[in-house]
Amino acid sequence: MAADAIENDLARRFRIDPPPTLLARKSSKARIGFSRLRSSRPMHGHSIATPPEEAFAFWVPLSVPFFSNLWTAGRRREVPELRLGDAQLVDLGDHPVVSLDIPFDAIRFYITQVALDEMANEAGIRRVKGLYASNFGARDLVMFGLAQALAGAMEQSCDETAMFSECIALAFFAHIVRAYGSVPIGGRNARGGLAAWQLQRARDLVNVNLAHDLSIAEIAHECGLSSGYFARAFKRSTGVPPCQWLSKMRIERAKELLKDPRCELAEIALLCGFVDQSHFTRVFSRSEGYSPGRWRRLHCL
Repeated sequence: MAADAIENDLARRFRIDPPPTLLARKSSKARIGFSRLRSSRPMHGHSIATPPEEAFAFWVPLSVPFFSNLWTAGRRREVPELRLGDAQLVDLGDHPVVSLDIPFDAIRFYITQVALDEMANEAGIRRVKGLYASNFGARDLVMFGLAQALAGAMEQSCDETAMFSECIALAFFAHIVRAYGSVPIGGRNARGGLAAWQLQRARDLVNVNLAHDLSIAEIAHECGLSSGYFARAFKRSTGVPPCQWLSKMRIERAKELLKDPRCELAEIALLCGFVDQSHFTRVFSRSEGYSPGRWRRLHCL
């Protein structure tokens, strides 16, 4: 896709003038692009979602405030208010949509999964299976520096722009695979444990799915690992096997709910992923030395 086609598509989706765009890789599947999207006035409504694709976008604001609301996979997400120096990561396979109710000015970094694969192969490192940021991202002064450099380059038009954008793409790739894909030099984590993003991804998945029968295979898949490797790496990182850690998380959530006298024990059991109240009582008593009812009486007077 040519730069003008990308500019027109972004203009339609965000209801702005065609944004200046630099392309580092122009293949329709292995593409890296940088665009400056800005609007000086608030608008009603939301951006237009596009068909899902295996690609990722980073938003780096050049001024604040920034987009105040984000939806992915049809759900509104709680995200922190971005400051200058922050970066926000969204998976374009999740139909991301933002509200357009405030002015905005940001550099949009775009990279497809195929481009990640190609550049990983060229760099001699293992495949980067997706990018992840807890709570969609936070402080990232490297990305902010790249965004400022791109903003300056977009103000000019010269023969060296293509070479400049390719250099930025290399720096962009080298940074994101370690900060958001956590690919250490030489392959896997040197200690044999999980990378920081993988451990956080596993924790987040468990925390939002305690009421469901989430399998080790599902968590491992989200971390880009086999079940066996994930289980071994998780134990090296945390000191306990995944199943034991999951049980501990369910107990901790149960303690929070026990503090609410309106919650029945049977309800708490289901909300925390136990088969029934009897199962909940057995596991809780074995862990804490008291039944859930007695624990509630001792701690919630």
